[in-house]
Parts: sequence; C-alpha cells; structure tokens
Amino acid sequence: MLLPYLLDGDSRALDATGTGRTTLAWLMLDGFESTNRLGYLWVEFRMSGGDDRYLTFGAAVRASKSTKRAVPFFFTTPLRVGSELRLVDAGGGPLPVERLKEVVGAENVTDRAVEHRARVARELFGITDVTRYRNLTQLLHRLRRPTVGDRIESGGLASLLSETLPGLDDDVVEKVARNLHDLDTVREELGRLERTDQALRTFLRGYGRYLAGVLHRAADDVTGELESLAARRREAGDAAKRTADLRGREKAARERFEELVRRERDAREVLHTLQTSPAYLGLKDLRELRETVDARRDAAATAFAALGTAHDAEEDAAVRLGEGADQLGGRFGELAAEHRGLLSRAERAGFPAGHLGEAVGLPRVTLGEPADAELTGPGGEVRTVRHRPVSAVDVPGAESGLAGWADRLDGAVPVARQRNRMVAEVIRLFDVAEEARAAADAPTANASGWRGRPRTQRSCSSARATRSRRKASDTPRK
Repeated sequence: MLLPYLLDGDSRALDATGTGRTTLAWLMLDGFESTNRLGYLWVEFRMSGGDDRYLTFGAAVRASKSTKRAVPFFFTTPLRVGSELRLVDAGGGPLPVERLKEVVGAENVTDRAVEHRARVARELFGITDVTRYRNLTQLLHRLRRPTVGDRIESGGLASLLSETLPGLDDDVVEKVARNLHDLDTVREELGRLERTDQALRTFLRGYGRYLAGVLHRAADDVTGELESLAARRREAGDAAKRTADLRGREKAARERFEELVRRERDAREVLHTLQTSPAYLGLKDLRELRETVDARRDAAATAFAALGTAHDAEEDAAVRLGEGADQLGGRFGELAAEHRGLLSRAERAGFPAGHLGEAVGLPRVTLGEPADAELTGPGGEVRTVRHRPVSAVDVPGAESGLAGWADRLDGAVPVARQRNRMVAEVIRLFDVAEEARAAADAPTANASGWRGRPRTQRSCSSARATRSRRKASDTPRK
C-alpha cells in the first residue's frame, strides 16, 4: 500500500481509493499511548547484471500527538537495510534522524517531497523530466484503485487510459498556436519586403545619377589637388635650398660658439688667478672689515637707544621713589603728633614721660647726587643726560628706630597697669571714707536739715570726675 508513497512522496494519496482518508499521523499514532513516535519505511531495488547493484529508498516518519502531525524525512542510499544499514539502535528503538544523516550522508536526506521525487526519477528510472515522472505516478495511482477491474470488463479501458494520461501541456499548445500565427506574420512580412524591393529599385536609379555627378565633382577636386601637389613640390625644392643655406649658417654659428667657449674657459682661468692673488684677498679682507664695522655701528646705535630708554626709566623710578619717601615721611609726622598729644596727657595725669620714649624721625639716605653728562651717539649727535638728586628711606634705620620705640611702649604697659590699680584702690578708700563721714554726720544732718548734704555731694562728684579723668589719661597707647 505504501510503495507509491516511497516513489513520489505524496502523502495525500496513501490509500488505494484515492479519497485521502488515510494519513501518516493516523498510521503512526492510532492505537498507541506514546506522545512522540518515530518509524521507518523503505523499499530496496536490485539491478541485475555482471555485478548486482542495490538502491534503497526510505522515509523516517516522526509523529507528535500534541501537534497531530507527522513529518517525513526521505533518504536515498546504496546500502542495504539490515546488513549494511541498521535502522534500530543498540537499545532496540528506531535509529534517530540525526544518526541516520551521519550514516547515509546529510546530502542524501531531505524533508521535501519534490526533491525526493526528482531524485527517485533520476536515479531509479533515469527520467529527468519531472512532469513526465509525475504523470507516470498518477497512472500508477489510477491502476491500483479497487474498481479498475470493473471498468475494464465493462469496456471502459480506453476511457480509463484517457483519464489517466495527462492532457497536453499549455506550453506545447501555446507554441503550436504561436507557429500558426507566425505563418500569417511571415506572409505579411514577405509582402512588405516586395514593396520595399520595388521602392529600393526606384531609389537606386535616381541615386546612380546622383553618384555620377558626385564622381565628376570628385574628379575635378582630385585634379585640383594634383595641381596643388605640384606647387607643393616646387615649394619643397625651394625649402631644400634654404635648408642647405641654413645648415651652412648653423655650421658657422657652431664654430663661433666653440670659439666663445674657448674664450670663456680662458677668462675663468684668469679670474681664478686674480681671486687667488694677494691683492684680491686683501680686498676681500677689507670687505669683511667693512661688514664688521657696519654691524658694530648698528649695535652701538641699538645700545645708545637702549641707554636713553634706561635713563628715562631711571628718572621715572627716582620720581616714584621720592614720592613714596614723602608719603612715608608724612606718616611718620602723624605718629610724632600723636606722640606729643600722648605726652601732654601723660604729664597732666602725673605719668612719667620717660616711659613713652621719643618719637622716631624718618631716616633718609642719598642714593645719587645731581650730575650732567654728555653722550655722543654713533652718528655724531650729542645728547646731554641730567641726573637729578635721588634720596630714599633708610629702611634698616627706620625699622630699628620703630622697633626700639615699640619696645619702650611695651615696657610702659606694666607701669600703666600698676598706676590703674593704685588709682582704683585710692578711689575705693575715698568711697569708704565718704561713707564713714556720712554716717558720722548723720545727727548733725538731722538737726540742721539739708546743710551738710551739698558738701558731701560735691565731694563725691569731684572724686568720681577725678577718677574718670585718671582712667582716661592713664590708659597706655602704642
């Protein structure tokens, strides 16, 4: 029943009736509990002759109950099943498809029925026309139907074969129709060519007369060109004569050139003799000395200009230095005025003035005396340079004087603090005495009313005022 399937791979015609009710999935899964199954179909052909050759066609069918599908893998091999090709593995199960590909070769295994059908037709029957082989397999399916015998007995063999044989190919019908159509086209083309031939004959008669006229004109042109050629030849003869004359002149010019080259060589020898002579060498030394003098003159001019610029910068620096010294002298004068005020306040407070030291004056030092100088430039011009007197602050002396004054003022701080404590003690004792006096004068105050109070208030006010002035005057200032 499955022999035609191995020959054409058509799973739609598995049963003999051609109804398509039998499927690979039904054959593989019906009545089995397994979810996935794998089975093999094969047929072996033997070609007899001098030495027998075998050809095996088979299909490995892999079925899945979950998808309700069965997928075939067709294979072709010269190996014989059983002796050379075992389709059962060592565990007794079907040989896996991957292992089958390793045994028979992956190129001999395919899952496409069309490719398998073409391979069977080519290798088994030697048919390369796929359509012809398809028609043969269709005839096989017709002849294997169970009802074919009834139709033969009733005289329907001819109609059965007619139904079985395939119809004409559309390409063949179209090709025959095209050939019939081409006959009409050839007839029309022949008539058109005859008309074209008649027209060309008429054209050629007129065109012959035209060509005759053209040839006459071309002959006249050739005659003219021949005359021109003769004239050119005469001109060429004249040019040859002029060329010979020019060649003579060229020879004379070459001799003249060689003479000039000889003279140049002699002149170069004379020039070399002059260049190596003592007089020429002395002239060369003189030129080098002149270049040296020019270079030194330029350097002197540059130095003279730089000297002027430096003098101007020096004058500006002297002016800025004097202004800075004047500003610092003004600040020292302010410090001296403040020191004099401090001395007057210390004298009023009875503080020894020797502890405050003497004010420090701004020491100055003379850096340059006024002077005039005349400078002569490289070009002979005379320039008078005037130097103004320059004085600056004696920085070390000023720092030393200020440091000594600061030390003297720092030494007055303990004395001022001691005086402050003494004044505070006197004021406290004065307040105690005032309180005692007020307590002693209380009966008198009761007898005489307000007579004694103005003196006490005046005494207390005078004491507080004196204490405030002493605190203000005794505070040391640096």
